[in-house]
Amino acid sequence: MKRLSSKSSWLVLCFLVLQPVSALTAEGTLAYQGTHILTYSTMGRLAEGYRKLSGVTVEVMGGGCSDGVVAVTTGRAEMGGLCCPLKPEEEENLIPHTVAKDIKVAIVNFINPVPELSSAQLRAIHQGKITNWRELGWIDRPIAVIYRKHCLDRREPVRTYLQLDDELRTLAPKAIVVRTDMQLIDYVRKFPTAIGITSAVFVKERKEDVNLLRLDGATPTAANVEAGRYPFAADMQIVTHGKPDPATRKFLEFIKSAEGRKIVRENLAGAP
Repeated sequence: MKRLSSKSSWLVLCFLVLQPVSALTAEGTLAYQGTHILTYSTMGRLAEGYRKLSGVTVEVMGGGCSDGVVAVTTGRAEMGGLCCPLKPEEEENLIPHTVAKDIKVAIVNFINPVPELSSAQLRAIHQGKITNWRELGWIDRPIAVIYRKHCLDRREPVRTYLQLDDELRTLAPKAIVVRTDMQLIDYVRKFPTAIGITSAVFVKERKEDVNLLRLDGATPTAANVEAGRYPFAADMQIVTHGKPDPATRKFLEFIKSAEGRKIVRENLAGAP
């Protein structure tokens, strides 16, 4: 076998190093990276369902919105997952595809008997305008607001819904700020007077620890979100660098199919 010259070897090495990861991925493989809300149980199930149907492997990696954007723009993945809208400057090169809706839930400790709140009350609690459970028909105890600090550089859905400013200056002054959904759930589980907002997907296995409140009279279910009855939901988007290639487009179509939608609705609400 003829050996490559040193110069030829160097050129081949440079070619391989400079290729985006997606170009080096084995044929029949796609890659996704992004928001943990979509990654958590849903994308893995979608990937497995699609593999059985098409033989195509979809590699699933977690992270956050920025991880999804970076993965797609650098070529590490064909798809990036976002739970927040793209920034204006990102919209120039990335195309969002809404694949589901995240069901946001207000949770309280399991001993708390308050069954529901209005959107106005939920906002007033988080803005520090309602500070005592007595104002909501329960005991004379201060409300412990637990708030997850998340994506301050984006139009993050929870902050937007609660009408909080990006610097959180309008957040209740005594709120306990945490960094993860698991921390938020743990605080609410431990403190009888606590309240917090998270995604329904994260409390699915922990419903014995917390109560999910009705909001504006509606329970936080996929059916109520899809019918427009439950008001607190956020678009889950998969972004691609420009128009998706044929292989990626087929996977996105699978998500919108009856089989894909069934998987999505186990943890999220379906997209229109």
